Amino acid sequence: MTLAGTSGPPGAGTGPSPLSALFADRVGEESPNGGAVMPGSDLLTRALRTLDSISAAEIEMGEELRTAVGTAPAVGTADTTDAVPEPKEQAADRPTSSTRREEILDAASALFAERGYHGASLRDISRRVGISHPGMLHHFASKETLLGAVVDRLEAHAQGLLDSVQALRSSPQAFLAALAGPWDPRVHSMALLATLCAEVVNPDHPGRFRIARLRLVHEHVLEQVLTGLAANGRLIPGADPTFLARTLFSLLLSLTVREHTVRELQKTTEADPIADVQEFVRLVLAD
Repeated sequence: MTLAGTSGPPGAGTGPSPLSALFADRVGEESPNGGAVMPGSDLLTRALRTLDSISAAEIEMGEELRTAVGTAPAVGTADTTDAVPEPKEQAADRPTSSTRREEILDAASALFAERGYHGASLRDISRRVGISHPGMLHHFASKETLLGAVVDRLEAHAQGLLDSVQALRSSPQAFLAALAGPWDPRVHSMALLATLCAEVVNPDHPGRFRIARLRLVHEHVLEQVLTGLAANGRLIPGADPTFLARTLFSLLLSLTVREHTVRELQKTTEADPIADVQEFVRLVLAD
């Protein structure tokens, strides 16, 4: 599900706008159809107001969206790199264009998480998938285009979290469980986000603004959850949900980096990132 961008930038056609449009913060950059984002009032503020209006019916669909993350069929044409017709029994075993595209995205996501965008070349990715470099270019014309598709997946994951805000803010137990699920520092999506968040301090990084906006989405979800807990008297007096959200997400990213560096070097089970982050949250939960 994609949030309806009722106050988002104008464009061709009607319908919902992606997160990348809702959180646009630079005029002329990264609009959903490649055009300019129109100036106006604070788009981020308007977008956050839109996020606050998610209905209960939309919340119920969050699980379906999270299940579908990374598996939705991609739009594309049939792979025509092999001109010689194959026997039917061989052709049936051959990956479809959409399947091959997903394999490329899986490999790119893994290498971007391990080496960063600049550290992984298209040839590295094609070798991991087991296809030729021209075959790679048949699906993704450039590495920047491939990065955009990888970030699309991260945005879909964040959309699932947005759809689950109401359920998480009503129960400290549900929130603590989510910290061991979609925000688990050990999972691939967090490793990829942590690497890209570190990389985009470079002002020339092609994903700079989309990744920055994606971080805002995660912080916003955490803030909404913590605000709901505070309203129900489940946070200690004086706890600031906005400050806690920023701090908590920074902790999650830091634990993700630690899990994929220090933990691998130490080969020890003494440190549990889930236990660490859950203990941090318990410090601000009211009895």
